[in-house]
Amino acid sequence: MNDLATRLSSIALPAVIGLTAALALPQAAQARKNNKPVRKGGQAEVMVGASACIPGKGECTADGLGETAPSVGMAFDVGWRAHKAFFVGAGYSVGWFNPTWQDVGQQEFRSAHQQGVFGILRAYIPIWRLDIGFELAPGWSRQAFVAAGGGSRTYSQGFALRPGLSLDIWLGRHVFVGAKVDFTFNFHGEVCEKTKAERVCTIERELRQSRVHQLIGGVHVGGSF
Repeated sequence: MNDLATRLSSIALPAVIGLTAALALPQAAQARKNNKPVRKGGQAEVMVGASACIPGKGECTADGLGETAPSVGMAFDVGWRAHKAFFVGAGYSVGWFNPTWQDVGQQEFRSAHQQGVFGILRAYIPIWRLDIGFELAPGWSRQAFVAAGGGSRTYSQGFALRPGLSLDIWLGRHVFVGAKVDFTFNFHGEVCEKTKAERVCTIERELRQSRVHQLIGGVHVGGSF
């Protein structure tokens, strides 16, 4: 899974940068003509960058045992810009981790990731061609740690809250580019272990690595339509 995440990053990030550059040249020329951004109507966006662990019910690191190290992540949002200062929509995000935890000298997990779906409420402070965004997005997330042997996975899932911050500049009437960071705070209760033979879920189970929070931040590209 870490190899897959690396391959996705190597493909997605250059693609986003290339798309941004391709869009920037003609749109920047339009911007010089003082074309006002279209800040109403449909809006779609993508963010590609890095994913990092934030301690929660689970731990991100422990001396001598390993850590849930950073990897890559991305998010896709689409919705309606009802007003230049307000956006409502839906989003999907996925972020991988690089778990280096060991148990008696053996690697404990092969991979780890989290994905979620959210309803987005975002307020903007528009200044000239800049948009400063403040987001609150309730939703659902699932976090999974896959055992190194491949025979089982431990996961938790449930309600999550994804606040976010963004800073974008409109390159023309319909395209913007900038940076964004999302924080996914999980409120998962049960921890489940699934094998080929059975699935066992319990609130009482303690797993050091499970039910951590997540940060995903990176390049943010989108536009109105």
